[in-house]
Amino acid sequence: MFGIVAFLTACPATRADVAISEQIIQLGDGINDVRQETAVLQQQVDSLLVVVAKQDTIIKQLANLAGMPLAK
Repeated sequence: MFGIVAFLTACPATRADVAISEQIIQLGDGINDVRQETAVLQQQVDSLLVVVAKQDTIIKQLANLAGMPLAK
């Protein structure tokens, strides 16, 4: 029994094993790409939130100087 197990573990990988390994590597690369893209998108959203907050503050200040109350 031990001889059979040792023989089977010493066999070279089949084409199917190699193909599956390549697909797993490609899947990992794809997941990393998605993570990087998500990080970039999150940075863009955060940047846009800062811009909107600044614009909102400016609009409130202008409305206050003009004596026009803003609806909340």
